[in-house]
Amino acid sequence: MNRLHTFLPVIWLVSMLFRLVLGAVFVYAGIEKVMDPAAFAIDISNYRLLPGWMINPVAIALPWIEIFAGCSVLAGVFLPGGALIISTLLLLFATALGISLFRGLDISCGCFGSTAGQGITWWYLVRDIILFLMGCTVLLLSHHPHLSVDSIIRKIRGDSSR
Repeated sequence: MNRLHTFLPVIWLVSMLFRLVLGAVFVYAGIEKVMDPAAFAIDISNYRLLPGWMINPVAIALPWIEIFAGCSVLAGVFLPGGALIISTLLLLFATALGISLFRGLDISCGCFGSTAGQGITWWYLVRDIILFLMGCTVLLLSHHPHLSVDSIIRKIRGDSSR
């Protein structure tokens, strides 16, 4: 048990760092996409992975999901859910990038809204895999969130069972 207490500050620091990075990335990306949903719809269409009828609804809904999940992870409100959403999205994004890279498509990533001139690269795939692993780490550590609204609510309720 003493060994675990030795690593708690490191676990706390890693968890907080990953939460800040993921939350900031997803809030920023979502806001950029909300600003120009038409351009984001074009980026989605260029991947040629979704049927035409899904492109506009995805272009409208996805940025708001990113903002919600990013805020959730930043604040620690519904942390497991936010981390699960982010991890799932990153897995989907990495899959879409990988398929498109293997197809040899020369398209804009669409990762942070309208990114004219920034074609997809293997680096983007590596970046998404790293972010996915960070999201999985946050998800695994979310049972014991530090400095989060969830933990404050549990303390107020006197619920120490979690």
